[in-house]
Amino acid sequence: MAAGTTYRIGRVRLPGTREVADLPTAAELGASKHVMSRTQLAVWLSFPSRHYTAWARNQGYVLLLVAALVHLVVSLVIAMGQDPNWGEVLLAPFCLTGLFWAFGLLNVLGARGARRRDRAEAPAREKALRVWESLYYCARDNVVFEPGVDITFHPSETREYIFGFRNGGPRP
Repeated sequence: MAAGTTYRIGRVRLPGTREVADLPTAAELGASKHVMSRTQLAVWLSFPSRHYTAWARNQGYVLLLVAALVHLVVSLVIAMGQDPNWGEVLLAPFCLTGLFWAFGLLNVLGARGARRRDRAEAPAREKALRVWESLYYCARDNVVFEPGVDITFHPSETREYIFGFRNGGPRP
């Protein structure tokens, strides 16, 4: 903090239980407030989180639901008109709801691919989490190390180390 590397993170809700495998709980962090302050060192040493929020995966379904509801309402309004043509009743609402349908479908397909990628990366993230949990930081030398492994590295290289899997690939 004295070096001026502190910055504030806005309102956050830390999970009470371990809802996400790679996100520490509020009790583990000793945090009970909604505003946290982190230093660059804490950022370097923290386990990397995914770059999306959980609700973002469901946006496509929400858009499709909105499209269906608007489509239904507009179809009913057109059907209540005099002498409706059923082709017009079913197809005309797409002028209003077409973008909702298109973006909803794109989001659903994108989320499907992201979920597939998450399932494929899950074993690697779990292995990286086990490595990360065994790391220690030496404030005197400003290095990170793992007991039993004769390698030290700068805190900014933590992500490279934990995803390099100390046993699975060449280490410098």
